[in-house]
Amino acid sequence: MTLQLVEANKDWDKIKKLYLTAFPAVERLPFCFLKSKTKKQTAEFCSLYDDDKWIGFIYTLKDATLAYVFFLAIAPEFRSQGYGSRLIKLIAARYQNLVIGLSAERIDASKENNAQRIRRQKFYHRNNFLPSGYYSREKGGEEFDFLTYSQKKVDPQAYPQLMRHVLGFLQPLILPVKMYQI
Repeated sequence: MTLQLVEANKDWDKIKKLYLTAFPAVERLPFCFLKSKTKKQTAEFCSLYDDDKWIGFIYTLKDATLAYVFFLAIAPEFRSQGYGSRLIKLIAARYQNLVIGLSAERIDASKENNAQRIRRQKFYHRNNFLPSGYYSREKGGEEFDFLTYSQKKVDPQAYPQLMRHVLGFLQPLILPVKMYQI
């Protein structure tokens, strides 16, 4: 068994199908828009393979200091088999010279999916994505804890600046982000 992350040059159909089923519509951006950002090298779609089996993907936005894991998904038939944890190790190696960050929905007992939020937070914590001391408020008022790999220090404005850089003038409309200290 050999696990590897490779640029997603041939897997667009698989990635799009998983993307559309793994993430709620309110959290998604148009797939063609995400794909177009990879041409400018501000974003990467990478596929996860176990030997020749396609397992899932990550979509990462990056600049000189921050690699932001925007989307991470494992195909349903491979979930709960340790692939997510092994993928995080590959991400840590790939972006070892950058702060690696991601957003996880804040735990909130009033939310319908709170049990799912708790499971995700536990998964990230087990895999060394720890609270940065900041959270974001985004589209629709939804709040997300900003986690960093190995709890590396991050400038709280690095994430909103990266979003502005990648999404351009559309950023305030499609993904408004405001950071708060916990």
